[in-house]
Amino acid sequence: MRDRLVRTERVLRGVGAVAVVAVLATGCSPPELPLVAVGRGPGGDLRAVLRPCSDASHMEEVSIWHVANKSGRVDPGVLDGWSARPPQSVTGEQEISLYRPPRDWHGKARSAKVLSPVGFYAVEFVIGKRSVSDGDVLVKYSGINYFKVADIGRLAPGQWWVDGKVMNRTQFRDHADDAC
Repeated sequence: MRDRLVRTERVLRGVGAVAVVAVLATGCSPPELPLVAVGRGPGGDLRAVLRPCSDASHMEEVSIWHVANKSGRVDPGVLDGWSARPPQSVTGEQEISLYRPPRDWHGKARSAKVLSPVGFYAVEFVIGKRSVSDGDVLVKYSGINYFKVADIGRLAPGQWWVDGKVMNRTQFRDHADDAC
């Protein structure tokens, strides 16, 4: 332990504390990439497009969650979130409903019809490998999108909210490809 502290002190003096902290912070967690678009489907329903870096990549888990100030009251018609595991056959770009996972995915969602105007939502998928011994996912990277109801409420058909901006589907695909 003492040897490690001495080496760390030398590095801090030689490189600078800011650079070391930046390297340590980025090296500890898998990258979160802007690989998710949120918008309206042809029927006006809210959808998410998930675009992994490779068409051969299998999504281990897809999650949607709501972050808001806790009031203690849960409106049963408002989406609180869900998490599901797609079957192994699911690879490449996927378009899904925000309100529930596809039928053949393993997960449960409470019936919801609207989003809460309070707080924000996140849609995330994880690319990695499930550990045989403990069942945890060893994450290679995740695709993620954060949004508020106001961000997507004003979207016209064919527009998608991606990485804090409005894009069309082609722009989203190009943006995702650049992020990979």
